[in-house]
Amino acid sequence: MRKSFNWSLLDRNNLQSMLYSAGRDFVGKKISTAHLHKHLSSHIKSKLPVSVRKITDSKYDTKLLYMGGAYYSDLDNKQHKRFIEVVLGYHPAIKEIKITNYRWAKLCSLFADTILHEIIHMRQYRSRSFKDIPGYESTAHYHKQRMNQQYYGHRDEMGAFSFNIACDMIAKFGYDPKAIRQYMDSTRPRRHKHSSYAKFLAAFDYDHNHIKVRQMKQKIMKQLEYAAIGRPFKTTNYLTY
Repeated sequence: MRKSFNWSLLDRNNLQSMLYSAGRDFVGKKISTAHLHKHLSSHIKSKLPVSVRKITDSKYDTKLLYMGGAYYSDLDNKQHKRFIEVVLGYHPAIKEIKITNYRWAKLCSLFADTILHEIIHMRQYRSRSFKDIPGYESTAHYHKQRMNQQYYGHRDEMGAFSFNIACDMIAKFGYDPKAIRQYMDSTRPRRHKHSSYAKFLAAFDYDHNHIKVRQMKQKIMKQLEYAAIGRPFKTTNYLTY
């Protein structure tokens, strides 16, 4: 049996701080990717019951470290010790990397958003006894767009991304629902084309009348009060084991 872990104690600020402290020895300096990965993996696993995986992709920028995550409901259901995964990605040709203070701060924010995103998925599955729910069936003509719409339009992903996007909105505008609504209703958020909200809109052709776009806007507005405290839950239900 795995040990109990209180996921409800985590919020965006303490997760950012949790990773930030790992950068004191290498931020601003050149470091081998092998050493960096080993250092980050050890640090993260010493703080959280998660696994860390390394991937390489030639599409990645040779100067950047990428981060993603995954939640494995089957492992969680089987009481596995580490059912949330942090993925660190590198270009295969890169042997050394230099992370600036700015990039490190952004990466720490991404780490917090990634962990909270997967915790939301954990809570979704635990609350329904690990049962899957039907996905969204896209009718888009092109395969790539159809796949993107089915991913972003899935109810579970909308629940997790709406919190991530709400955090982005709070960071940009503070707690200002009117300004946030106005921004979300703009034709194309060009200033932040790589944000989660811009990627969501792009998947649906920036169609503000699309049912999924309308639903997402409503979800984001409801998440603002949670985003303001950096925690996507009010109770400890399903979060303390």
